[in-house]
Amino acid sequence: MKLLLFIVGWAWIALGIWWFFRPAGIKRRFEKRYRKGARSLLLIVLFVTAGILIAAGRWLGGLWGLLLAALGIMAVLKALLFVRGKVSDTILDWWSRQPIWVYRASAAGLVVLGCLIQLILSIGNAAP
Repeated sequence: MKLLLFIVGWAWIALGIWWFFRPAGIKRRFEKRYRKGARSLLLIVLFVTAGILIAAGRWLGGLWGLLLAALGIMAVLKALLFVRGKVSDTILDWWSRQPIWVYRASAAGLVVLGCLIQLILSIGNAAP
């Protein structure tokens, strides 16, 4: 579980950095709209990440574990909303209309979330 949490944390940090430096390319992808296969892949990644967060929250316990599990539950709810085609089209349309600074702010949020996971992991390692 520690290894999965470590990988997810660093993946979010890397994704956030990439998203911060390449917001125009990501905006173009949202404007082109994702195909159904890409939408399904995104849904699978979201469910896997949510499952890892919930399992890591149970493993860690305490307040930090509760926070991590809550993030996982929110990801599951987001994935369930994304299942319906109309909702996913609305979300993709909303993202395609946003200015570049919104993508950079979202990227900063991903980096912060990845750092938070790494912090929680280090606290969990220090706990007796």
